[in-house]
Amino acid sequence: MSSWRRILGLLKPYKSLVFFGFLTQTIVITTRLIQPLITRLLVNDVIVGGQHELLLKLCLSLLGLVAIRASSGFLRVSMMEKASQSVAYDLRTGLFKHLQKMSFSFYDRNRVGEIMSRMTGDLEGVRNYLSEGVTTLYEQTLTFFGALIFMFTLSWQVALTILTTLPLIAFIAFRFRKRIQPVFRGVREQSADLNTRVQENLAGIHVVKAFVREDYELERFTTENRKLLDLNLQVTDIWRDYVPLIQFLSEICTPLVLAVGSALIAAGHMDIGTLVGVTGYIWMLTQPMRMLSQMINSITRAVTSGEKVFYYLDLGPQIKDVEKPHNPAKRHGRVEFDNVSFQYDDQVVLGNISFVAEPGQTIGIMGATGAGKTTLIKLLSRSYDVTSGRILVDGIDIRQQGKHDLRSSIAYVPQETFLFSESVFENIRFGRPDAPLDQAVLAARAAQAENFIEEMPLKYETIVGERGVGLSGGQKQRTAIARALLIDPAILVLDDSTSAVDMQTEYLIQQHLEQSMVGRTTFVIAHRMSSVKNADLILILDKGSIIERGTHQELMAKKGSYWQMWQDQLASIAGEGGEG
Repeated sequence: MSSWRRILGLLKPYKSLVFFGFLTQTIVITTRLIQPLITRLLVNDVIVGGQHELLLKLCLSLLGLVAIRASSGFLRVSMMEKASQSVAYDLRTGLFKHLQKMSFSFYDRNRVGEIMSRMTGDLEGVRNYLSEGVTTLYEQTLTFFGALIFMFTLSWQVALTILTTLPLIAFIAFRFRKRIQPVFRGVREQSADLNTRVQENLAGIHVVKAFVREDYELERFTTENRKLLDLNLQVTDIWRDYVPLIQFLSEICTPLVLAVGSALIAAGHMDIGTLVGVTGYIWMLTQPMRMLSQMINSITRAVTSGEKVFYYLDLGPQIKDVEKPHNPAKRHGRVEFDNVSFQYDDQVVLGNISFVAEPGQTIGIMGATGAGKTTLIKLLSRSYDVTSGRILVDGIDIRQQGKHDLRSSIAYVPQETFLFSESVFENIRFGRPDAPLDQAVLAARAAQAENFIEEMPLKYETIVGERGVGLSGGQKQRTAIARALLIDPAILVLDDSTSAVDMQTEYLIQQHLEQSMVGRTTFVIAHRMSSVKNADLILILDKGSIIERGTHQELMAKKGSYWQMWQDQLASIAGEGGEG
């Protein structure tokens, strides 16, 4: 019920639309309630009483009610649809805005396909209920009690006869809701799983085809789809068990009314016009009973969908700003890791990391896969918070700084480059959307991206396609480097950002980057030692700890892990040369 009330609360900003929507719906219902009374007059006064002069007036009255009902119904649909679409807009915008604030850990634990299911299917389920479900509930409730009152006015005996069926119908409806709600919840969960399966398959379709796994993926999809089918069939089975019974109990009201009414006429306690009028209210009483299962179904679907949407909205970001952030007056790029440790769930990723990067220095970070190199950089931008210790940027703990201000001073070039389905120009100036073309060209030149961009059909206006599918791996990396350089950051992070280019191109990029790196602190995560050889400080990580540190010359003199990496890479290059 709390979720249901919360869904209704979404209409509060549009209460004027809802008010007039319900007002017009009330007019529609009122015209229906009046119609049997006019029918009663037609029978008693015109047909039986012979007052034919009333026929035209009564018929015109019926036509007037029809016209009022049609126009009011149109206004009701228009206003409620506008209110529900506005709520959907607010929800969609609010949820998207909220998702932008969520921490990396949220996306580590929640799949993209599931999130998309909440933003589309579940959100639309809430909107549909606010558009039709709310008014249907109001309409059927008011119709039922209004018809009951009018029927008591005409014949309390007939009204009591119909009321005898209500307790049984209510009990069956309660059982129906209790059984169908958990199944609906399962349907929504399985729909999210199925969407995730489709999203992952389509995102990785090149890998699927490369490894000829289409049949395997089809089998996995079929399994998930079968689960969804089974759950939907469970819903059908529950409907089969309860809905026909509810409809049967509501349908028997008509013969009951006719039997009781005929007996009352025979006894002289009711006239024919009243019986005709009473039968006009039978539909108004039985229709809500017949629709009870559908209304329960509608509410249950809406509540189930609402719970999923509210679950995301209620989740606050783990990484939060302090009430009064303390940001440096000027960004110089001094970085200090002071005995930093980080634990993800129960796994220790980094332990007791300490070093200082002075403004303008280049820090090289090397180590085997899983050593914690990328995690170390993510801690710097507060993608995650340290478990213990502290990270200072320009002398201030980053937890005391505003996230937006901190991250605006750091340009990150990830190992797995992501580009948007926009032009090359729009991708390069993503961090500075107001940057003119000439500045984007300078950034592209520094990243060794200018040549291939100029060779493209539309040059900087060329659309790169989804995830940059129109570019090679090296071209995407160079575009990402240009994107980072354009924002002129105090701190530049290159996370194995030249791994997809050949050594000659890497050399040219490094030559240009040396100019761009002047005056800014740069972190270079790399597997190729040529990328870090000229760094002011090189850190060697192993299992989350720094096992060696120093310049290239110092580490070579130690003949430790760094020296062994150097020897291995020299042997690899020599081997490749021999094979060639």
